[in-house]
This record gives sequence, C-alpha cells and structure tokens, in this order.
Amino acid sequence: MAITSIGYDGSVNESEWAKMIPLVGSSQYGVFGAGDFKVTPHATMDRGVNIATGSAWGHGVYDTSDATISLQGASVASGSRWDLVVVRRNWSGTGGATTVAIVQGTATRALPARNTTPGTIDDQPLALVQFTAGQTAPTSIVDLRCFSRNGGLVANDDLALTYLKEPGASVMVSGVQWNCEMDGNGNPSWTTFVSGRIPLFGAPDKALDGPAGSNPMNMILGGQQFLIQAGSTVQRTDGSGYARITWPKIFPNGLLTVILTNGDSWASTGAHLVVEGNASFWGSSGTGSRWDVVYMVRYWLNNNDMARNLQHRVNWIAIGW
Repeated sequence: MAITSIGYDGSVNESEWAKMIPLVGSSQYGVFGAGDFKVTPHATMDRGVNIATGSAWGHGVYDTSDATISLQGASVASGSRWDLVVVRRNWSGTGGATTVAIVQGTATRALPARNTTPGTIDDQPLALVQFTAGQTAPTSIVDLRCFSRNGGLVANDDLALTYLKEPGASVMVSGVQWNCEMDGNGNPSWTTFVSGRIPLFGAPDKALDGPAGSNPMNMILGGQQFLIQAGSTVQRTDGSGYARITWPKIFPNGLLTVILTNGDSWASTGAHLVVEGNASFWGSSGTGSRWDVVYMVRYWLNNNDMARNLQHRVNWIAIGW
C-alpha cells in the first residue's frame, strides 16, 4: 500500500507533467474519477471507513493511491459526531508526504476546522462521516469530493461549497450552478443559477396560483429561481367567446403571472383578450393555474360583444416555479 506523489521536492518529468497539469492547474482540489478516493463504510471495523484507490490533487500536488486505506473514528460517548475524512499533504522535510486522516468534529453537520496552510500542511476534504454512540457502522456519509476539467467544477453535495468558497469559483451541484462573487462588503458570496430557470429581481408578494402562504419575494431572497413558458397559439373561441391555453409543461409548484396579447389584430378585427377570472365557475384556471388559464375574447367595436367562434391568435408568456 502506498500513496505516490508528484509536486513535492524533486523533478517532474514530461509524462508526469502532461498527466497532472490539466488537473492540478484546473482547481485547488479535485479527484480524478467517480470512484477515486471515495469514502465508504468498512465492512467489519468498528467506526471504520475505507478510502478507495485512485488519484487526487491539491495545491500543486498530484497523488495516486494503489490500495484501499482503512481508518477508524474515535469512540462516541453519547449522541452523534460528524468527523471529516481528509487527504493530508505535508510539505515539511525532504520530499513531502501525503496521507489520509480523520479530523474530529462536533454534533453539528458541518466541516470542522482543518489544516489550511498550503506549502506547510493542508487538508483536502473527502467526506463528512457521522458516527453515533452504540452504532458500529457510520450512520451517514456526505461525499465532499469535487471533480474538475477544462475550467468547470462539479461536487456532489452543497456542503462542499464550504471549502470551495473562493472568488471566481464556479461549481455545479445537482443541477444548480453556484458562482462565488464579492458582495458589497468585499466578502466572498455564493449566487445560484438553476439550469432551465431564470432569476427575477423582484416579484409581488402573492402569486396567481401556488401553495398556501407562498411568497414569491421570499423565494427570490432565498435564491429560488423561476421557470418561464411562452408561445403563440392559434385557436377558436367557444360558443360563448371563451378559450383556454394549457401550458406545454405543468409548473411544478405555482404560477406567478401570465400575460396575454392579441397576436393578429387584422384577423380578429381588433379584438382584445382578457383573463376571465370568475373562480366560482372556472376554478383556479379562471385567473391562471399551474396547468392553464381561461380567457375571453371581446370585439373592440359593437359594445365589446363577446367574440364567439372566432379564429384568433394569442401570444402568451407564463412565469412560474
């Protein structure tokens, strides 16, 4: 069993440089593949964990482990404790050395203080492991590894953002893009972008349709982002002058607003389109729901009579979440 390293004292040959520079140069920390340095429960050891083989890097050092490494957590008198499994790099002496270790934590599900002095001693987080009194196996393991290629960074859990919080960092976690920027006080701050969603600067305190008590503004302040659907629909009103638009996709949680406009004034002789309302008859569809909206079409002339059986075009935008 051995961990071999490139990047401590000594020379780096051409093949080693070609292997390490695209990885070591892409991020402060990382592991090579999905299974590299993965932390899993040990099958028999009391409070034991295994650290898989593979390659990892941190602060200019590229390490490769050729055998599974087993570690044992300290006993827990009562309750539970979250300990941090790390790759520890020690630059002291000639050549330097890389090992794996457990940093003892607390009852709080958070990363404990660790060594963070690159060039002296530095700890790369691998996993947060919960040990519980009376339990021989870990009761939970949170994967904190990150993966980096060609300028992008991917992690498996939001807790990884704790140690990746550096201005300019861009990390994808479960489909959510996190970007680390500077806030108004010059401190690093995470902002989010959810793939397929849009950010809004503001919204009214009440949505057209959604869970009881939902407040779109609170969602925005909490980092929630919205979904938008739009289209141009040609259809005919019914015998009373009403029509319905059904969204191509149901909004998962609620509808913030809907906007309807006449898409062909010539064909409809200037008719105007109005959201129907009348929830007692149409239900939530009358004002706009997660599924659809019902609207009326009225002629601009002739006392605004209802436009019955009228072929028309409606351009629409619906925003929800």
